[in-house]
This record gives sequence, structure tokens and C-alpha cells, in this order.
Amino acid sequence: MRPNDIKVAPHFKLWEFECPCCFTVRLYPVLLERLEKLRQEMGIPIVITSGYRCRKHNREVGGVERSLHLFGQAVDIAIPARIMDQVCWLARKVGFDQVIPYHSRNFIHLGVFAAKEEGNPSANQQAA
Repeated sequence: MRPNDIKVAPHFKLWEFECPCCFTVRLYPVLLERLEKLRQEMGIPIVITSGYRCRKHNREVGGVERSLHLFGQAVDIAIPARIMDQVCWLARKVGFDQVIPYHSRNFIHLGVFAAKEEGNPSANQQAA
């Protein structure tokens, strides 16, 4: 059994959100809830290409300094170009705060903001 092989939602396992360089995971519960809602709305599997990122990995991939990926509040998902606009619409419908399509690279960045009262340094952060 691989590390983090734990089912955290009907359609997702914890390892799907881990940093590829250190296998660490931070997963904001609201992100998982909205991702599961999106999966149910879509009716097809969602492939996460980037979940949590440690600072080292975030620098290596050119992520912004205060990326929501650093706090477990963002994922990038692989989406075929032919359905990208529809998936973006559904993502907004289920409540994602950030929906940023990368048409030329066939993925969508999805993020959720933390409530200010939770004391999270990313609260209402605008960085992708």
C-alpha cells in the first residue's frame, strides 16, 4: 500500500493531493467538499495534476509566493479543451472562489479562500 492511500471522499484519495517531491499533504476541508460536488456534477473522473505544494516544489514549478497550493486550498485539474468552459461554469456553480482556465495547457486552477476568523494566513488571498 502506498503512503496516503486513504479515501477522503467518495471519489478522492489523500495521495491525489500530496506534494510530489516530499509526499506531504495539506488539504483544506472546503476544497475537498467543493471538489467532490464538482465531480458529482460532472459525472466523470477528475484528475488532479497539482494539489498541495511545499515551498520548494512551488518555487520549482514557478508558483506565486503566496499560492493557495501552499495552504492546501487549491488544485489544478486536467480537463480536455472541448469541455473546459462547461467545467469552469460548473466549478463556479459549486462555489470555487478561483476558477482559472489554462486553455493552452488543458488544465484549470481551482481554489477556495479561508475565512478570516480561522487565522489562516491565506485568508482571502488572491494568489493562484
